[in-house]
Formats: sequence, structure tokens, C-alpha cells
Amino acid sequence: MGNSGGATGYVAGPIVARLLAAGHTVHATCRDPSSVKSVSALRSLPGAPKRLRLFQADLMKPGSYDEAVAGCDYVIHTASPFALLVDPKRVAEELVEPAVRGVENVIAAVNKSETVRRVVMTSSIAATYSTPRDHGGPDRAMDEQCWNTTASPSFLPYSYSKTQAERRAWELAGQQSRWRLVVINPGLVFGPPVGATCAANESVALLRRICRGLMYPWAPNIGIAHVDIRDVAAAHCLAMVTEGAAGRYLVVGGGVRMRRLTQVLERLYPGGSIRASPLVAPRWIAARLAPVLAGVGRDFIEANWGPPPNFSTAKAAEELGLRSWVPLEASLYDMVEDLADKGLLRHPLAPAAAEKGTGFGRRRWVTWVVVAMVLMALMAVLTVFIWVLAAAVLAR
Repeated sequence: MGNSGGATGYVAGPIVARLLAAGHTVHATCRDPSSVKSVSALRSLPGAPKRLRLFQADLMKPGSYDEAVAGCDYVIHTASPFALLVDPKRVAEELVEPAVRGVENVIAAVNKSETVRRVVMTSSIAATYSTPRDHGGPDRAMDEQCWNTTASPSFLPYSYSKTQAERRAWELAGQQSRWRLVVINPGLVFGPPVGATCAANESVALLRRICRGLMYPWAPNIGIAHVDIRDVAAAHCLAMVTEGAAGRYLVVGGGVRMRRLTQVLERLYPGGSIRASPLVAPRWIAARLAPVLAGVGRDFIEANWGPPPNFSTAKAAEELGLRSWVPLEASLYDMVEDLADKGLLRHPLAPAAAEKGTGFGRRRWVTWVVVAMVLMALMAVLTVFIWVLAAAVLAR
């Protein structure tokens, strides 16, 4: 019997589906089990009518996980805020406190139950680095020994929240010997979700931005590490049942630059509405337009500028048997098709009128903003040149 925390989330849904398919009884938590919109997809999963129980829980509320965890053999904790663009004044409230207190409340429930033997927690590669330069540059493969020591509430606050939450989990796990903690550190997750409640997820939001043309004709020169959601679900479930599983596991399918991401999507739908970015946005433009272009803060652009980070997944291959990964093309295609079926995204091959107010209109707006900024920069350079030339003439 297993418990999955935050079951309506993007990562948790496929984990619940996989557990049910394997014959497990699942206690799943969510904010409102009575919400038909939130839980209908979970209730329709094969095996759910007999082996899925939903419980109300809140990351910030002590004791709210006790009932769900009671009697379980394993606990998978996935719930944690995921936001790459947060008001600096609300970082603690929206990111750090929910992440850390969620860990504390789940583990408190685990400690009250005498049946739990293992806790599997979802962390992130964000807890291993801020920029590849932290660990020797993009050519060096980071591994499970790497920790993020440079993120802070004012610099990459999401990375800071994930680091603090994971460190707190290890601290609490070290205070007892009855159960074992295993942590999964995935890259940016793509792939088809379970249900339609994930519209605000950062991965979904990024894909929608690209499909709507917000990265045309410019894409920031940033590199990201990615992984398919089905591989992430497999990693969690294998970490749960594999006897020797211990410590952290990096779960990364590969790396890609943002411009390359747009090219892959265009090739998947030739003749469709998605157009690959032919240009790389200058660094200063990308940083200033980061919220519009990619939905991230300026600090994220600066930290990830350049080639994608490199990670070693040898430990996951050797100990969990994860030796192959869903290709990026398959992950993106399945994700687009699924989101389009659920009405969360206009299909790239659908008539443009199907999604009023997005697509080319917004793409044109972003293009003109970028062009205007480039012209302003050229005018500034020209002005400086004229002043220098005038000063040189007057000095004669």
C-alpha cells in the first residue's frame, strides 16, 4: 500500500496511474477530494474504483497527512510549489515555506505510522546547481554528490526552495532508523499529464508559449535538462520497491537549447502554426523579456545562458534499471496531442481561428517589442559614437 502526496499534480498523476496498474492500493492526497474537476481523471484510472482512496491534505497544515499515511508501507511525496517567476516579496510565502513545511508535515505523519518502510521524495536537479559553472562547467557531468550552494531567496528562489526542502528531508530522515529516504531529482519534465488540472504547471506553460509564437523570431540561448514524465513516474515507483535503492537519483533524459526546442516542435508539425525561432535573442534582450519569452526571471536566463547542463544518470541505470529514456521528440509530441485533446492548447494543425487572441497576434506583438528594443540599442550606440567623435573633434 502506498501514499502519493499531491496526487492531482503534474508529476503525481502518472505515478498514481503506474502504482494502480501494478496492483497497489493507493492513498492519494489533494486539497479537495470532492472537486469533480480536480479528481475525475484519477478516479477514472484503471483500478481506481477498488484501490484508490482520496484524502484531503494541505502542505501547510500539521496533521493533515496523518490519516492518509496511516497503514501505508511506502510514501511518495511529490507536492511542492513550482514557479520560476515569483514576486521577490512573496518568495518565502509562495515557495520556501510550503516546500519545507510540506516536507516536515509529511515526515511527521510518517513518524506517527509504524508501517512505513520507505519515503520517496520528489526533488529536482535545481537542488544540485544554479549554473553549470558551479561544478566545473557544462562539460563536466554532475552527479548525486552535487548540491546547490549558490541559490538564495533573491537568486533563483525556486532552486533555493527545492534545496532547502531536500536538505530538511535528509535532516529529518537522519533522526530515525525505521524508514529509509530516497530522493528523485528530475530535470524539466515534459510529457502527457493525467487530467486537465495542470494548466498552470511551468512545463505546460513553456510549451504553450512556444506553440503560441512567443519565442518567434527570437529564443533565449539557454540550455535545459529535460526528462519525460513517464520516466519520472517509473523512477519513483522503482525507487519505492527496489530493495537496495538509497540516496539521491538524477533522472535526466538529455539536454537541449531553447532554440532547438522550437525547431523540434516545428518539425513535428510541418505546415502547422509552430515556427522555429530562426534567431537567438541577444543576452540583454532575453534577460529583459524573460517573463514574456519563457515565463522565467532574469536570474534564470543569466544562470542558464549557454549549453545545457550535463548530468550522469549512471546511478539510476545501475540501481534502478533506468537505462533508456523517452526521446524528446516523443515526449513533446505526446504532450502536445494530450493538451490539445484536453482543450489546454490549440492543436498546431488546427485553423488559426480556433484560439482567438493568441498565436500570430501575440507573436507579432513580441516581435515588434524586440525590434523596438534593438533599434533603441542601436540608437544608444550611435549616440555614444557621435558624442565620442564630437569630443575628439573639439579636443583638437
